[in-house]
Amino acid sequence: MTCRTVNPIKLFFIFLVMFLGLPKAYSQSLEAQFIGNEAFRITDGKTILMTDFPYKSGAYDYMEYEFDFSGTTGTVLSLITHRHDDHFAPVLFANQGWYILGPGEVTVGLPQNRLLPFSEKVIFEPLTIWPKKSTHGNTEHYSYLVDWSGRKLFFTGDTEDLAVLKDLPELNALFITPWFYRKAKLNDALPESKKIIIYHHLENDIVPECLGCIIPMQNEYIEIN
Repeated sequence: MTCRTVNPIKLFFIFLVMFLGLPKAYSQSLEAQFIGNEAFRITDGKTILMTDFPYKSGAYDYMEYEFDFSGTTGTVLSLITHRHDDHFAPVLFANQGWYILGPGEVTVGLPQNRLLPFSEKVIFEPLTIWPKKSTHGNTEHYSYLVDWSGRKLFFTGDTEDLAVLKDLPELNALFITPWFYRKAKLNDALPESKKIIIYHHLENDIVPECLGCIIPMQNEYIEIN
């Protein structure tokens, strides 16, 4: 019987390749829970990102919600696009221990120790955030590009400003309103994205032009890889 010996250098090389590949192969995916309107609770198991939340439930006849604030513990950042009640309620935020990043119209009067300094690039835990000034009515409005440990997410907010979609990297998830999706598609302006997630939609809404879109129901969970 022939006994084969394994070259130790070759064995070390195989082990090194396997070891270096582990972080990518076993990286924690993001879990996004749809709350309502443009509000998502997104987490990697440690850091939590709340988008356009807390808002006033049922404001302007948009979605009502029930949310267990006491169950949201850990490091939490509230990322706000603009001041309208269906996107942000200062009184509800004041009762939480969360951090916040948003326009000056949103953060004015809030505790300074909970505000992230607004700048061209903001770093918070594993998130790198690039605010992109955009238009929406008479409000100060920002859309956001978020890099979360290599995953790239883009939140349009309520804008219909096609300029914010220019020069974006390939995205893992694009969060966009149904009306802005239609406009962007008509103008061939949609960025490349693995997932297109419609938000601020009506209950049981259908977007016929977007066959591959995710149109979440309230409290639905979406995995982002």
